[in-house]
This record gives sequence, structure tokens and C-alpha cells, in this order.
Amino acid sequence: MRALFLATVCAGSLFANAAWCATPDWFLLDENPESSFFYDRSGGNKTSEGVIQVRTRVIYSEAGRKEAVKVLKGLPQPAMLHETLYSYEINCVEREGHLLAATHLDNNGNILKSSDLAAATQWQYLPPDTRMGLVIQQACQP
Repeated sequence: MRALFLATVCAGSLFANAAWCATPDWFLLDENPESSFFYDRSGGNKTSEGVIQVRTRVIYSEAGRKEAVKVLKGLPQPAMLHETLYSYEINCVEREGHLLAATHLDNNGNILKSSDLAAATQWQYLPPDTRMGLVIQQACQP
């Protein structure tokens, strides 16, 4: 089902290019009792000079899922939440990020809810000691 999600994203969205639609290469960047956090190393999509798009993935533990559903409003079947895929734009020079989309999946890869957040989120500084700071370290290497 994740393949279907990616095919859908690749077929009709602003992410449709060969690098963005490649099979994900999920690299574990961080783990805690609530979740495991991955970055897709299959290649970011360069959108302009110094700005790239990247994908991340959060797989929830039972405790993490319970916390996540408290924050997520309007999620059908919240008990089914297993993971969330995010897409971001990152300005490597400024160390800023902008959340573009989030897709919440069950453990079979079925989409529970997908949100286009590009118009609703602002660019913000991504400190080095955060999960997205770890993504910058990986994705923005020359």
C-alpha cells in the first residue's frame, strides 16, 4: 500500500520527478520510547538553489500512537494509526524548513488521512538538536 501511496503522489503532484518517486531508502535517524524517525536517503528533490524537498517517516510505538492521536484532529480510525509520512522543503543555507504534507497510515500502508499543509505552514528555523536538524545534517551535505 505504501507503493500505491507513492505512486499516487508521484502521478499527480508537485513531487513528480524521477528522484522523488524512487523507492524510498529509509535511514533511521532517531529513536525514543514514542517513535522511530527515518529520513529517505533515495534523494531529495532540489527545488531551487539551496532548497530541497525531503521525506521523513515516523513509526509510532503504542505510547507514541496514543499521544499522536491526541494532537491529530479528525483522524478516522485513530486506533489504526501506525506511521506518518511527511514531506518538507528545506533551505540548507538558512537551516529553515517548511512542512508541505503529512500522510497518516495504518500498519498495512492504508491511508487514514492525508493533508496538504504547504499553504498552512510557515518557514521556521530547524535547530541542530531536533529531528529535522538531523535531517539537515544528512540531506544538505555537499
